[in-house]
Amino acid sequence: MSNLKNLSSYDYKLPREMIAQEAHLPADECKLLINNKWIIKDAIFSDIADIFDKNTVLYFNNSKVIKSRIPLSWSKYTNSRWREYNIKNGEIFFLNKISDNQFEALVNPGEKFKLENKIFFPNDIYFEVIKYTKKWRILQINNTNIDEFLEQYGLMPLPTYISYNKDKETPYQPIFAKNPGSVASPTASLHFTEKLFQKLTDKWVNFNYLTLHIWLGTFQAVDTENIEDFNIHSEKIVLDDSVFDNIYDHIISGRQIIWVGTTSTRILESLPYLWISLKEYHNNTSTNRKEVALFWDELTKKISTEKVNEYIHDIEFGPISFNTKLFIYTWFEFRIIKHMITNFHLPKSSLLMMISTFMGHKNMLDTYQHAIENNYRFFSFGDAMLILK
Repeated sequence: MSNLKNLSSYDYKLPREMIAQEAHLPADECKLLINNKWIIKDAIFSDIADIFDKNTVLYFNNSKVIKSRIPLSWSKYTNSRWREYNIKNGEIFFLNKISDNQFEALVNPGEKFKLENKIFFPNDIYFEVIKYTKKWRILQINNTNIDEFLEQYGLMPLPTYISYNKDKETPYQPIFAKNPGSVASPTASLHFTEKLFQKLTDKWVNFNYLTLHIWLGTFQAVDTENIEDFNIHSEKIVLDDSVFDNIYDHIISGRQIIWVGTTSTRILESLPYLWISLKEYHNNTSTNRKEVALFWDELTKKISTEKVNEYIHDIEFGPISFNTKLFIYTWFEFRIIKHMITNFHLPKSSLLMMISTFMGHKNMLDTYQHAIENNYRFFSFGDAMLILK
């Protein structure tokens, strides 16, 4: 029997040709593997319009992928002695916006980005290094703001296992994406088309949108053999506190709630820990409805303060924003999630550990083996899976 704390328990062999290099078009006609209480059925994604009805609620992550890759092949830089050099190759990778003209970034080559160095672009635009460590820099952009610059000069940050092509940028952005801030796509959402949304609307399916800005750490490989020792990345969530009332209403009314993607799962399963944190910041909870407060109090009564402090950081209000370090693995207790739409994830990744925990380890391995044997396409541009419990 596998030790579910060992990284090797989350490995599987995938032929390279099964890594999807392009999005399936139309997106809603890709393959869909339905796992319903261990029973596997092959379908196409648009079949969800026949499965879902007015009692179904879909939760999406509406974060928008920004064009965070800035190539340096056509730029110049000066060092602190004001000598000018051409940059033949390299890249700035936007990570986090600090203000309209300052941001955190990964840079390559690092030796070009020392304090007081300036990197020049067309139209008198230049970057200046404000602070740096071995891994990242804080840069200041001059003569424009970072949002406008990225839109004009940036490239979409496709995963490294997908060969870049400009034509692949549009399919990598969900059609309902709204709030800029992610450096990777919530890929389970890529299967939804305008046509499919209309079919679901006609059946009175309910749509809800929350925001988690996906950080580069989503691609970070788990690098510890004991997965409990892994320091998982933090990601920012932004939402209205009415989410507590909405989820209560959906659950009490017996609706089938479907979480679209692992990022939506991370949002919703962070909420019980956020609920406890909000009590520390307020005399009252974030709802005035007594029955809602009682519901969430009961749901969270077995959560330790230690776990709250481990997972939830940097809470701000109006709307609520916070950073989550929620790590779903092994015997994590799901308090909100019952059903999920997701893609097929990389071996030994934290996302695969989440899926294993949700559907059961053996069930996950058997399902992935079925997908491999039946030529499903894997990873960001790959096919989808609907897990019903």
